Amino acid sequence: MESKRLFRSKKNRMFLGVLGGMAEYLDVDPALVRLIFVVLLVFQPVAMALLYFLAALVIPEEGEGEKPVEERLNDVTKEMERVISGGEKNDLIKAVAIILILLGVLYLVAFAIPLFFIFRVPLFSKLAALLLLAIGIILLLRGG
Repeated sequence: MESKRLFRSKKNRMFLGVLGGMAEYLDVDPALVRLIFVVLLVFQPVAMALLYFLAALVIPEEGEGEKPVEERLNDVTKEMERVISGGEKNDLIKAVAIILILLGVLYLVAFAIPLFFIFRVPLFSKLAALLLLAIGIILLLRGG
């Protein structure tokens, strides 16, 4: 009996193939998995963004074997650069970059100004907010 394995999808991918691979693994429509992810992203943006990129690093791409983390990080970086330099997708990447930067700033402000208690998040989120800012700035600079 062949065991089912989780892979990042090559055919059902929008960005890195994580959600498409999960949909294939669960044998459900990829749009449903993406919709659930977006809903979770609205309520926990920092955690979901970090989980997505960690999943892209941990889950191997369809058709490839085990690789060291450094090679996977290079593959994910190349995929991000490919998407960024993709002409018409360039505007989408800039929009995502700006959203990441705004989320990072919002979470940092939540720690500095008590009035923003609604956005108060656990302590590890300061690092996550800085990571969001860094990813957003890198995407914006590379996309432009």
